[in-house]
Amino acid sequence: MPKIVNHDEYREKMLEKCLYLFTRRGYSNINMKQIAAEIGVSTGTLYHYFPSKEKMLVEMIAWVGDKNVAEYIRRTSSVESIHDRFDMIVDFWKEKSELYENIMLLAIDVYRNVDIGQWKELYSFFTARYIDAMSERLNISRQLSRSIFIYFIGLSFHSLAFDGTKEYNKHVDFLDAILRSLVVDAPNDIEKAAQKFKDITRNALMNKCLPPRNTSIKKKKIKIKKAILPHQTRDMIAKV
Repeated sequence: MPKIVNHDEYREKMLEKCLYLFTRRGYSNINMKQIAAEIGVSTGTLYHYFPSKEKMLVEMIAWVGDKNVAEYIRRTSSVESIHDRFDMIVDFWKEKSELYENIMLLAIDVYRNVDIGQWKELYSFFTARYIDAMSERLNISRQLSRSIFIYFIGLSFHSLAFDGTKEYNKHVDFLDAILRSLVVDAPNDIEKAAQKFKDITRNALMNKCLPPRNTSIKKKKIKIKKAILPHQTRDMIAKV
């Protein structure tokens, strides 16, 4: 009896094997024959599932983004408390630091090698999945969710230049401190949350090294020559 193959599952396994291959060696530095050899399949099998390397790249970033969001939703699906959900997503952000860096590298490759229209469509899908999930699970506006998403795009790019997770986690902790009052405290007591957010921004965002603002303005004495009035002009002309 022939073995039944779950084609969707098999496709996902190949994408998973190719993910780190693409991010480690670079999309432009590897061809389909090398990909097949690296992941242990025949070139014919690879082409059967992915007609081109570009097609594989597009499917890969769509798959990895969808999988990441689905995992977060699954973890928080049975958690009712916004406080606990927020703690979970902060831990999730830290856990997935390397994955986010890889997604950033893939996104750059897609931008360079895929039709711009297709890239925009893929990015819109990818963005909407993250924003919708974050907005729903944390009970926050889509605008705030979008801002958080954009922050992580920048953080992931920044982290590529700094090896290790210490720098990345430091910025996640900073985001945690800024957002906690807005996400966790605001639904229960908006006034208290607003005051807490105000205190946080004063302490964390303002530059403490700046000298205190001097509101007193010293008046500078300026000698002003008297204007020559019309009748004085006539007198001066008369004297000539």
